[in-house]
Amino acid sequence: MKKLQLMAWPKLCTAVLLGTAALFMASCAKDELSGDSFNGTYGGSQLTKPDAATIKVTSSSDRSTQTVTWATVNGALSYIVNVTAGNTQGQYDEVVAKDVTVRGNSYSFKRTSRKYYHFTISTAYNPAENNTGSDPNDPAIKDWDTFSTDITVPGGTDLAKYFKENDPVKMSDGLPLMINLAAGEQYTAPDTLRFTGVNATITSDPDNRAKITFSETETSKGTIVTDNALTVENVEINWDVTTNGAPMILLDKNPTTTPVGTNAYYHVPSITINNVKATDLKHCIFHDNNTKYCVIDFKITNSIFKLATAQVSFEALIAFQSGGAKDFTVEKSTFWGNNAIAKYFLRYNNSSRIDRYGFDQPTDTWSFTYQNNTFYGLLIADGQWGNYNGIVGKATQGIITITKNIWYNCDAQTTRRLLHSKHFADFNEASTMADNTFWKDGALDQGDYGNQSDITTEPIFAGAAEGDFTLGACDQKTKGCGDPRWLK
Repeated sequence: MKKLQLMAWPKLCTAVLLGTAALFMASCAKDELSGDSFNGTYGGSQLTKPDAATIKVTSSSDRSTQTVTWATVNGALSYIVNVTAGNTQGQYDEVVAKDVTVRGNSYSFKRTSRKYYHFTISTAYNPAENNTGSDPNDPAIKDWDTFSTDITVPGGTDLAKYFKENDPVKMSDGLPLMINLAAGEQYTAPDTLRFTGVNATITSDPDNRAKITFSETETSKGTIVTDNALTVENVEINWDVTTNGAPMILLDKNPTTTPVGTNAYYHVPSITINNVKATDLKHCIFHDNNTKYCVIDFKITNSIFKLATAQVSFEALIAFQSGGAKDFTVEKSTFWGNNAIAKYFLRYNNSSRIDRYGFDQPTDTWSFTYQNNTFYGLLIADGQWGNYNGIVGKATQGIITITKNIWYNCDAQTTRRLLHSKHFADFNEASTMADNTFWKDGALDQGDYGNQSDITTEPIFAGAAEGDFTLGACDQKTKGCGDPRWLK
């Protein structure tokens, strides 16, 4: 009897192996993509779902398909994917993919513009390791929409040449244009990047930013021109020009939009600069090209600007020569420079006023917001931080938020120029002003326009001349002031 059992054992093993292979083949029958995503682990484990934070969506160059990727789950062999879509956000009544088994960590499918997408993914049972799948009722989720046109520009590209050969207006097809630059790659811009008529975003990987060098030819200099919403984010920009360059952002002299109100201001929905490191900027940051624009929301956040200014427009680093901004914000950023050229940090045309922009009087408000910034050595000796007579004339409509900033050797009487000869109490009751530092030439530079909670001691920087504004033992560090990147 024992002899018979021993003889039967190899046949039994063969049958089991064949059965397992058949089961494995069947489990892959619905695979859309192949790829080795398995990372070995001990058998009998409970698998987790993919980390939702790792789910990313990219479009093909012709925008006909889109690919979702995710980080591999250790011990997983395949995943269960569902995709639905709809015409209304939060309502997904079109089935794109149902219970598709994917071996690998990416899934591609057709891309339709002007759709909202809902993607769910769970980890499937891995029979080879006897690892139990994640809870199908608790999948990882990713939502997005295709109300923009996404393009990816390969590293090494001359962006000025690229956008002359590929018209942004045609590429956008009436949608916001998302320009994705490859992580960590180098780009050049020796001429104008023109996005007139387009809501454009230039972006890259926030943790491995693409690098753009703005340079020059015999007849032109690199700059970004627009008359519409513009976002520049997650990039490093360097200027390689011999003397002066051009403004980083320049509004178009010939707007394609229709002016608003009896005073005929052209409205720009937003100008946003976020997570940008700008080095050796030899001109101003922004100029309105002496055209009557109102930027509704102008915002600089989480950025560093090292200025090597040789020339500016309208005497200012942010220069509205014929217009102004409704809401202006600078947060968590550092600006440092050569104390040589600019007289103003922010300058408006004197006729700029919220009602003249086309907003209601007196219900609509305007605002200046400065929070957690470090400003060092920016303006000439008799400089003035701001000049905006008209809009400050509507002080009760102005919401001033000025908290935890450091101004060091920037201008004369910063507080007075910041509030433009108004007192803090003159502004809307929603305003806040506290924990700021105004320091110039080894002494407090405050005047009688400040707030009692301002800090009256000198900040201590690790190496300001080299651009290291890490705070030493001082009141500013204790209270968490300045750009947060220097609070180590």
